[in-house]
Amino acid sequence: MFIQQEFYLWKLTYDLVIGQDFQVLHMNTEEGEVWLEKGSKWKTHVVRLKHKQINWRSELKRDVEATYEQLKNNRQLFRGGKVHLHSLYISEHPPVDEWEDITEQLPDSKIPTRLYYLSDSNKDKEKSRFYDTVGLNEPLIDQHINEQEMEAMIPYIKQQVVSQDRTQKKRMQSLFEFGKPRITYVLLMLNILIFTYVEWKGDSTSVLTLIEFGAKYNPAIISGEWWRIATSMFLHIGTLHLLMNMFALFYLGTAVEKIYGTWRFFVIYMLAGIFGGVASFMLNPHVAAGASGAIFGLFGALLYFGVQHKRLFFRTMGWNLLFIIGLNIVFGLLVPQVDNGAHMGGLIGGFLASALINMPGQKNKKLQSSAFLLYLIILGAMVFMGATSIFNGEQTLSQVQETQELNQKEAYDIVIEKTTAALDDPGEYEAELLFNRSYAYYQTEEIDRARKDLHAVIDLAPDMAEAHYNLALLYQSEGELEKAGEHAATAVDLKPDQEDFQNLNKELQ
Repeated sequence: MFIQQEFYLWKLTYDLVIGQDFQVLHMNTEEGEVWLEKGSKWKTHVVRLKHKQINWRSELKRDVEATYEQLKNNRQLFRGGKVHLHSLYISEHPPVDEWEDITEQLPDSKIPTRLYYLSDSNKDKEKSRFYDTVGLNEPLIDQHINEQEMEAMIPYIKQQVVSQDRTQKKRMQSLFEFGKPRITYVLLMLNILIFTYVEWKGDSTSVLTLIEFGAKYNPAIISGEWWRIATSMFLHIGTLHLLMNMFALFYLGTAVEKIYGTWRFFVIYMLAGIFGGVASFMLNPHVAAGASGAIFGLFGALLYFGVQHKRLFFRTMGWNLLFIIGLNIVFGLLVPQVDNGAHMGGLIGGFLASALINMPGQKNKKLQSSAFLLYLIILGAMVFMGATSIFNGEQTLSQVQETQELNQKEAYDIVIEKTTAALDDPGEYEAELLFNRSYAYYQTEEIDRARKDLHAVIDLAPDMAEAHYNLALLYQSEGELEKAGEHAATAVDLKPDQEDFQNLNKELQ
C-alpha cells in the first residue's frame, strides 16, 4: 500500500509543477515531502505535500503547527502578495480522532491555512476540495494500474519534476545573466577621467569651473545651450560626490546591464540622465552636475523589472530596493543641497525608458509606444515649465552664485556686465545682484555707484548685514565716520557673532 500513496503524491506533484506551473520551493524525494508555490496577481498559494501516516490528532496538530511556523519564518520569500498555505497529507488511513478543525486552532491567523488529508477512503474528495479552493482544473489520476507499474513509474515522475525544477531555476537565473557589464566600466572610467581633467584645469567645486565645463546652468540653457543637460551628467562636484556616485554606478550598473544587456542599459542610462537633467532644470535654479539622475534611472529600470517579474523581484531585491529608494527620497527632502528633482526625474525617466525598450526577448508595441509618447510629453512639459520658471523660482539665483564667485576671482568688469544684464529681470534676487555689483564697483573705485547700489540693497533687504558692513567700510574710507558707525552698529545688531563686524564697530565707536 505504501507504493500507492507515494505514487499518488508524485502524480499530484507532477500535475502541479508540469501542468499547473507551480514552482518548487523544496523537495525531498527520500522523505516524500514537497513544497510548491504559485503566484496569482497579489495572492500566493504555498502547497506542502507530505507522504506520512499520522495516527493521532495531536500528532497531526503538531505537524501542522510546525509547517505554519516554518512558513511564517520564511515569510520574506513571499512578499508582494497575500500568502495562503495548503497542507496536503497523503496516507493510507486518517487519524483515528477528529482532525478537520485543527487549522482553526493555530496560534495566529496571519497566514490563511487549509488542511487536506488524502487517505485511501477519501483522497479523491479531498483532492477535489483542494483544486476547487485554489481554483485549478482537477486532473484525473489513474489508480487502476498495479503496484509494479506504479513502482516503475515513480522514478520517471520524480525525474520529470526534478528536470522541470531545474529548468525553472535556470530560466529565472538567466534573467539576471542576459548581458555582461561592459558599458558600466566604460562609464566609470569616463566619469573618473573627466573629473581628473576638470580638477587639473580648475576646481570641480567652483561654480565658474562647472559652468565652463558644461554643468547645468539654467540661464545658459535658456539661451540655447541645451547640450548642458547631457554634459552635466559626466561632471561631479568634489571627490566625495564622485565617489558616492561611482560606488552606486558600479553596483547598480552591473546589475542592470546584466539584466537588460549592453545597448538597452546604455539607452536607459542616457534617457534617464536627460530626463533627470530636465527635471532639475524645471525645479532647481542652482548650478548642478552629477550622474545622480542617470543612476536613479537604474533604480527605475529595476522597478520596471519588478513590474514584469513581481514574484522574483520581491523574492530577491524587492523590499530592499524600495527601502533604498525611499531612504534617498527622504534624504533628498531633508538635505537642501541634494538635487531631488534630478533624482526623481531620473527614477521616472529610467522606468519609462525601460518600458520603451522593454525586457530582453519581450515585445509589446502598445506598451512601448505609450512609454515613448509619455516620455516625450513629460519631457516637453518640463522643458516649458523650466524655461518659464514656474517651479524653480528665479533663474537669476544661479547668476548670483556665478557673480559672487567672479568677485572672489577679481573679475570685476565681468561681474558688472553680468549683474547689469541680470537686473533687467532680477526677480526675487535683485538685492543679491545689486550687492554683488556694488562690491565690484567698490573694487574698481566707482564709489558713487557702489554707494548707490548698497543703499538700494538696504531698501530692498534691510536685514542684509553684509550690505550695512560694506556701506560702513565705504563711508569710513570717505571719512564719514558717523554714517559708518551707524551702519557698523546695524551690522552687529543683525549678526552679533561676526567678528569682522564687531571689530569694525569697536573701531568706529
